[in-house]
Amino acid sequence: MMTFKIMICAELKDEKLVSALKAATEPPQIELEFSDKTDGSMTEFPEDRGTHVITDDIERIHQLSKLARHNLRLIFVGDAKLTDELDDVWNTSDPEEVKARFERLLKRTENEMNAWFYEQTLYTTIDSVPDMLWFKRLDGIHTMVNKAFTEVVHKKREDIIGRDHFYIWDAPRPAEGNEFACAESEETAISTGKMYVCDEPVKTREGMKQLTTYKTPIYDMFGNVFGTVGVGHDVTNFSNLGIELSILVENLPFPMIIFTADMKVVRMNEAFMEIAEITKDEIADFDYKAWSDFNLTPVGDKKCDEKKHLTTQEFTMFRQNKTWSYIINLQEVRDFFNNISGYFIIIEDITFRRAYEESILKAANTDMLTGMYNRRYFYNYLTDHSYTKMTLFYMDLDRFKYVNDNYGHAKGDEVLIKTANAIRTLFPNSVSARLGGDEFALVMEGILDEKTVEEYRTVLERTIQRIFIADGIPVTMSVGIATHSGENMDVDKFMHMGDKEMYAAKQIRYSGEPDNR
Repeated sequence: MMTFKIMICAELKDEKLVSALKAATEPPQIELEFSDKTDGSMTEFPEDRGTHVITDDIERIHQLSKLARHNLRLIFVGDAKLTDELDDVWNTSDPEEVKARFERLLKRTENEMNAWFYEQTLYTTIDSVPDMLWFKRLDGIHTMVNKAFTEVVHKKREDIIGRDHFYIWDAPRPAEGNEFACAESEETAISTGKMYVCDEPVKTREGMKQLTTYKTPIYDMFGNVFGTVGVGHDVTNFSNLGIELSILVENLPFPMIIFTADMKVVRMNEAFMEIAEITKDEIADFDYKAWSDFNLTPVGDKKCDEKKHLTTQEFTMFRQNKTWSYIINLQEVRDFFNNISGYFIIIEDITFRRAYEESILKAANTDMLTGMYNRRYFYNYLTDHSYTKMTLFYMDLDRFKYVNDNYGHAKGDEVLIKTANAIRTLFPNSVSARLGGDEFALVMEGILDEKTVEEYRTVLERTIQRIFIADGIPVTMSVGIATHSGENMDVDKFMHMGDKEMYAAKQIRYSGEPDNR
């Protein structure tokens, strides 16, 4: 409800009458501002409120009547005749009667302002509605229409008010002449006392239009129906929207689901039903949030595009004994007033793409022969952990060249594969790699004490020797050890240190032999 501001200029010589005015009970919607100047000096009144001048000076009335302000009301207190200059005459000097008259004046002012407010609000509201809107009497005569109505019928508002359907729509009048169009739907709304919704074809200058109309009875203050209000929504181009939408959603090449604003399912295609593993009979009770919370595992962070009202995130899901990868796009649907009226979800299956990317990444970081990490990955790992304390085992096979020269490269490949398998088996929790040729390396977190290092070195050397003695091949392994303190690492120096220690160990064990490699 609006609060109306009124200025009261009480220009009365009798202080008892002024006090009576101030003692009057104000209506709840009127905020009063009093001025009790009696010299008649005030001629400039505020523009943003109504002004009531209550005076006992007839000359003052003559003076103010010349202002011709629409929000200025003049009341004379005393013996005078009601003229065009005056809004009212209070022929009394009784304070109680003045108070009563003033209270009635305020109530009348409040009613007038309320009537003005509701009229302005009504016209503003109906003209803001994009659909056709009209008010009718019981005999079908239009009493009010909105701007959208005038645009559809190509007539001005003043040419519509007081006219019936046939004149407004340029439709042929029935022979009887006493029936009005849409009488049946109007009667249904009136007899039931509720809004009645129906589809009605209407002929316009642009041709036939299909309207979905909403008709509601209007009651007077005594509870009698005196007319109806109707809203006409043009669905000429959307009468088959439900069927067309179903066809569109069903034929999309990816899973899709459409929701209301409270996430209730409106449409779901079979591609989505296949993923969710539900039937058409279960769609109505489908709870997407519960299903997604149970089945989908998020991968990475959610991406939000506030401008497009779009949220995108990658998920994995295990079904049919396989892990699937999906990108789920949740799009808000906004109405004319930018309120959320629904959502739709589109699911992109990226399982093959992720598998392909993984295979490329694996090929880039893996030694094809042994399946171990390659030099590239090993160097990147050391760089990424340059502030981590670690122990490096740098390994090289002894007499490997001899195997290639005397047994062939196929046998040499077999030696490399068995060596890689042995390293992975002995040190499953370490990061190990084939650096190239017959050189291998692994790192463990932390700096191992000397005793532990020697135990690991011995296990490595003896395991490799035992494997190839059984094969009748004179291959052994030399191992160099290097440690990193946890300060920023120079990877090349760290690797060179391990390589240097490995060659030192090889020279001690096999010095004097023609070919230690």
